[in-house]
Amino acid sequence: MHLQSAAAFLALLASACPHVTHAKQQGLRRKLAANDCTIMAVEALGLEEGEDPEMIVECELNPDDADGVSGISLLLDANPAQLGAMRQLISDGQVTPGHHKLNIVGAEIDDSAVHVPPGLDIASSVRQNVEKEGRRRLVDTIGNLNMLLVKVTDVGGLVYPDSATTMSDEVFGTGTDPVNLKSGLEECSWDKLTVVPGLSDPNEVATGVIEVDIGISFTNNTRGTIRNAITTAVQAKLGHSLPGPYDYVLYSVEKCYVDCGWAAYAYINSWNSVYQGVYYKRPGVLMHEIGHNFGLAHSGGLDGATYTDHTCTMGNPHYSDDAFQCFNPAKNFQLNWYNDAKITEDPRTNGYDTTLTMVGIDEYNIRGGSPVTVRLETGGGADYFVGFNRASATGPNRMNDEGDNQVTIVQVNGNNGVSYSQSFLKAKLSQGQSYAITNYAGTGKTVTITATSIDISTTPGTALVRITNDSTPSPTNAPTNPPTNVPTFPPTPAPTNAPVPTFPPSPAPTRAPVADVSKYVCTKWQPADPTICAEGSLAGGSCTSENLGSSCGNGGKVCWWASCPGGDGPPSPPTSPPPPSPPTGCPACAYGGNGVCCGTCVDSGKPSGRGCF
Repeated sequence: MHLQSAAAFLALLASACPHVTHAKQQGLRRKLAANDCTIMAVEALGLEEGEDPEMIVECELNPDDADGVSGISLLLDANPAQLGAMRQLISDGQVTPGHHKLNIVGAEIDDSAVHVPPGLDIASSVRQNVEKEGRRRLVDTIGNLNMLLVKVTDVGGLVYPDSATTMSDEVFGTGTDPVNLKSGLEECSWDKLTVVPGLSDPNEVATGVIEVDIGISFTNNTRGTIRNAITTAVQAKLGHSLPGPYDYVLYSVEKCYVDCGWAAYAYINSWNSVYQGVYYKRPGVLMHEIGHNFGLAHSGGLDGATYTDHTCTMGNPHYSDDAFQCFNPAKNFQLNWYNDAKITEDPRTNGYDTTLTMVGIDEYNIRGGSPVTVRLETGGGADYFVGFNRASATGPNRMNDEGDNQVTIVQVNGNNGVSYSQSFLKAKLSQGQSYAITNYAGTGKTVTITATSIDISTTPGTALVRITNDSTPSPTNAPTNPPTNVPTFPPTPAPTNAPVPTFPPSPAPTRAPVADVSKYVCTKWQPADPTICAEGSLAGGSCTSENLGSSCGNGGKVCWWASCPGGDGPPSPPTSPPPPSPPTGCPACAYGGNGVCCGTCVDSGKPSGRGCF
């Protein structure tokens, strides 16, 4: 809907709460005139040191309920059971935010919320939003995507201090910044997606950037009130409702003062995201939030926490200004970028046994016919996904933060991986390692995924992945015949001989203990020592300094070391003295056995240059 008059917006901006002006002035609730609203869901990314906020459910008002203004969204004030039911419907894919409406006849609204009647059954009150059908593609991830960045100043003059030109460069790379939202999305999609900053609108003060003032303060208003004031101001300046000709619109605010704990937040399956302070120029944060706009849910790790898959930007992303990472196999399957390189397998079949040669998205352009993501069908929506997490020195996945050059296995909570669904990392396999899924999809079978071989010496690097289940054909019963009578004879008397002398047993050869060895992992977050010992490499590879961020990788990765048990060595003759232990701190691969530590250590085919110690 195009707005008839910018003057109407300017009048609304004078109010601290523009979306329900007369309700705000009277301080009273009023009936929802339209009897419905569009269901919206907000995912917020926590601050680096903070906790991860829960999904926020909102409802976008019809313009008739918002003084003629479109795009105004209020919190859905409902009891815990109703909110839980709504979140479950969204998680299960039965409700698509931005697409389905909630029928709430008799509901009331005020300046902050839509108040749901306590007895309303959420599931039976959802219906499809026919009005938005065909108005805009639900999710745009392919082709030219027009994006607009909005720099916001509040009524007291608070604004993030970067110039519009700097902000354009930080987000869209229009100047000298080589790592930004535009470069990250285009690299990870192999240019299936092109970010187009702005539309050369006369209101742009820099490429893809406009500036607006709002008539309320950042310091004493809630997140939602500020966001609605920005939406109103942007529509007034542009003269049309949002998103209008833009695919995605980003808001930058100076700081959060009320309802904080978030670095940024975004509306799922929608056009809007909001960033506070410095986070507008963090490529990983930007890609995470635009991922929510794309319809992607969060990516959890091996620990089962919501954000801890660091193989994917939908986990806790890079918070630095010079790094991003791409997506895990489940998200790569959901996005439309690799439709020609994704396959589905069904390991529920009796006797299922297949071997696939996989290539990472890092080398998608030279993959040949190899897949980059494989879905394992379960028949119930909670499918598994397998990928080769190739991280070369120059590919789009070069800043990956976890599981470099390993086979990764991810499971989604539902929706078959084709729409919004939380995913969890289940395994990271090095060459020769396997992951077993018992009672796969309720079949009673155990499906085993094995990284048979991993070769990164070739271009492209490949992972040979075997997927089997333990079902075997029933054996044929051997024929039975009546027994043949065996003749019996009297027993032969046992001979009498002199007793054989006995001797004490020879002592078993002892195994010489192997000294503890130093192992490391190169990642952003410090793992526990047992994890380092189980998954790490011998010290002396790419990590050259203990616990220093400058010593490995990109994007703030740190070398985390641990002293790990060396285990038992080969049997040694009893007369041989045990071999000497390496000096403390000497990596096993550089120890010469003469009481000195010398030589060049090699890890994964790469010399470390550690030299003598």
